[in-house]
Amino acid sequence: MHINKVGTVFKEVARAVVAALVIVAIMKGSMVEANQIVSSSMLPTLLEGDFILVNKLKYGFSLPFTHKKLLSWGTPERGDVVTFFPPSGGEKVFIKRIVAIEGDTVKIANSMLYINGREIETFKSASDSSLFREFMGDKGYSVVKHNPDYSFGPVTVPVGDVFAVGDNRDLSHDSRAFGPLPIKNIEGKAEFIYFTKTISSGVANLKRIGNFL
Repeated sequence: MHINKVGTVFKEVARAVVAALVIVAIMKGSMVEANQIVSSSMLPTLLEGDFILVNKLKYGFSLPFTHKKLLSWGTPERGDVVTFFPPSGGEKVFIKRIVAIEGDTVKIANSMLYINGREIETFKSASDSSLFREFMGDKGYSVVKHNPDYSFGPVTVPVGDVFAVGDNRDLSHDSRAFGPLPIKNIEGKAEFIYFTKTISSGVANLKRIGNFL
């Protein structure tokens, strides 16, 4: 009798553990996801070795473990940092910043970003000639630009698309190369850095942990 009770308890615990694992897997597949930054395309906002948390419910709900979006809500905004699958396809996840939304005309002239014919508010760092601070409404972020003569566009963003670029403007493969990004390709919004380590030493960089994007 005692053995049977122990066996029953064990089965119940096992079922609870399996159920919990399934719930966690579903949450990871459709609600939140942790990603590691492996390139320098979003410098100085994101560094190689940063670990970020992505809100996959920000713009809709996708079928777990697929790219198929079942429901859509919310609208990507200028300044949002998002993860996505490129229009060309594949399983590689990109991370960039949205600088223009559907209907916007975007161009870069002499390295300065223009949206709908207006130069966005930009301030140059006093200590670093390649570092700039850009503002889109109440969102401020830093970008790196080495080539003052760089120009691009203009391009008008189609309905249902956004225009996403890296904060490291001269070293980023983004919408300037593969074109406007379909909103349906967006996986989620990057929210904050939950852990980071220096690539060369593997030591945690505590100052960056908890930084919101």
